[in-house]
Amino acid sequence: MTRYNATGAIHSLRKPIEANDIIAPISISAIYRFIEVTTPPVEEIKYSRENNPTVLRLEEALAAAESAKWCLAFNTGMSAISALMLNALPNTKRIVASRLLYGSTRTLLEKITSLRGDIELEYAGPPWDELLSAIKGSDLVFIETVGNPTLRIPPIDEIIKICGQEGCTVVVDNTFATPVIYRPVEAGADIVVESMTKYIGGHNDVLGGLLCSNHIKLKESIWEWRKLTGTIIQPLDAYLVARGLKTLHLRVKYSSEAAMEIAKWLADRPEVVKVHYPGLPDHPDHSIASKLFDGLYGGVVSFEIKGGAVAAKKFLNALKTIVPAPSLGGTESIATYPYESSHRNLSEEEKRKLEITPGLIRLSVGLENVEDLIADIENALKTSQS
Repeated sequence: MTRYNATGAIHSLRKPIEANDIIAPISISAIYRFIEVTTPPVEEIKYSRENNPTVLRLEEALAAAESAKWCLAFNTGMSAISALMLNALPNTKRIVASRLLYGSTRTLLEKITSLRGDIELEYAGPPWDELLSAIKGSDLVFIETVGNPTLRIPPIDEIIKICGQEGCTVVVDNTFATPVIYRPVEAGADIVVESMTKYIGGHNDVLGGLLCSNHIKLKESIWEWRKLTGTIIQPLDAYLVARGLKTLHLRVKYSSEAAMEIAKWLADRPEVVKVHYPGLPDHPDHSIASKLFDGLYGGVVSFEIKGGAVAAKKFLNALKTIVPAPSLGGTESIATYPYESSHRNLSEEEKRKLEITPGLIRLSVGLENVEDLIADIENALKTSQS
């Protein structure tokens, strides 16, 4: 018997196969052969903690979607924000942020800024006049296109204009809007952040985050942080996000139109105290949304139920089609309870100021038939009042 051919068994698997793939293959190699030609580190492919072919393809597609010169993909939205803040830390003395930032983003800002005792962190707005006044003297302004959970929309154009005069960096978390509805870089924002776990991935089966910008030098420094912290998105996850990106425009349109229909229906329900949806004329930021967005207002609707916490929990327990769970932006419709989840760490006073009441429900509208969702909501609303 001949000797086992370990060399052949190992190295035959490395042989490239010529094929005209319609769908790019997933590159799961951790390492790559060195190339003699000198390549900038942010483009060189040699080690998958730094760069990976599947990730690079995704980043190119994301840059096209966001109308940006570059994007970097991370394993979560929070790791993307972490890299951004670690990069900004040395040259930042004052940060102004919307009060409606995602709860974990607020906590991260507070923990990172506390590493240096001389950084001032101020939350301001809504009301938006308060935020606009607070920008003066700041180095970085952090806002969300659509604030969670009451869907308030800041005057982004004014913020960008003031920051241009003040010389501060504008960071916009665009997760709720997605690049289908709004592209902050086109409007002049310095950096856009998105959780790709939500609409871009779109199927509740993958985690990811992105940072995009037109500032080329910024890419190099943030890429360095991603490399050092090891937070690049993994190849299979990058493939799943890329697959979701292909249908993003179709899913966002459907969810937005369905959300508008549900919001109008909720506005007439006797069990509902208030509906928060920027597409409705009585929303405080409807005029801003109509100016910034192109006829779509997003797939999230929030509404306050009569009866407070008891009624809200009865409502969630009565749902049959809609799933009580965290997150948003997937194919399945999801209901959350912000008072005790995303914003539980806020003081009672701040919750009241932001209209985060014990009866508030946030609904992420998925891709189910609208009539089935309305029937499920109707039954749960009736149960909530019993």
